[in-house]
Amino acid sequence: MNDYKFSWKKITGNTEKVARLKKFAEEKKFPHAVLFSGVEGTGKRKIAETCAAALLCENLQDGEPCGTCDNCKLMAAGTHPDFYVVEPDATKTMRNIKIDQIRDLQREASLRPVQAERRVVIIDGAEFMNKAAANCILKTLEEPPSQTIFILLTANRAGLLLTIRSRCMTINFDRLTDAQIYESLIAQGIDEVTAKKISAISDGSLGRALELEKSGGYELRDDALTLIRQLCNNELTDEIIFAKGKIYEKWSREKFFNFVTYIQKFLRDIFLFNQAELYNEDLRDKLAEIKISETILHQMIYEGTQTQRRLKSNASLRLLAEAYLMRLRIAVNF
Repeated sequence: MNDYKFSWKKITGNTEKVARLKKFAEEKKFPHAVLFSGVEGTGKRKIAETCAAALLCENLQDGEPCGTCDNCKLMAAGTHPDFYVVEPDATKTMRNIKIDQIRDLQREASLRPVQAERRVVIIDGAEFMNKAAANCILKTLEEPPSQTIFILLTANRAGLLLTIRSRCMTINFDRLTDAQIYESLIAQGIDEVTAKKISAISDGSLGRALELEKSGGYELRDDALTLIRQLCNNELTDEIIFAKGKIYEKWSREKFFNFVTYIQKFLRDIFLFNQAELYNEDLRDKLAEIKISETILHQMIYEGTQTQRRLKSNASLRLLAEAYLMRLRIAVNF
């Protein structure tokens, strides 16, 4: 069925890697444990679910789930008894996969399949397993149940135990191109102007592009440009930084990450103003007014990269935000 939810044809980008996975499923040579690695929003979860649908399908057709068998219908309804997903529990300060979740997973994985020939388990956000949970799943990966396939998803491969990585076949998914993201946004009914602007600042992540469109990313972009101007005009006082910190504290970590991404894109545009196509071409005239030396730009971009990495920790968002603004101010005044 061309309109079936889990179709390889509906996956954007990473063509060669998707074809490889499709072949594994078609030839029934899928690894017992595979690790999908790549930045958030590149389609890892969708690809993993399509793998699961293909592995559970009763009438696979050239590697494609048929969409009509009982297993395909159960997958589409989200009620397949042989498909199991583990995700991090979200709290106000952190995301965490606990040992109890892994123990529940192990019990499910050890049972005989109910409906299909095998079971498929997805661990989404595998890097968020705490130490106890990671050691617990390691034992299962060392001696996996013969009827169960494990698919681990991570945006931070280095955050996983080396012993876990060594027991999985790793497939690294690339960031999507601006053109691929643009086409996907258009397909979802987003207008061309908006799609072009958002795809340019999504950092290769379709998920991030959709979030930016949903959350009013343009206002966030205006805030980022205002901040750069304040820095250049030496207007970012301690009082303003602390006031902004109170505002950012109420944001999600994802929103602040996107805010920093806007700043990074602006700095890149300023650096390559006359050498490459700008991410923010519609703001060329405004960017031309901002004068920052190459040395300072390098330092500011470095601080942004470091802050985005720190956002994956459990540190206070307000403290991270205020420290980021202060480091930007130091860089500009150096």
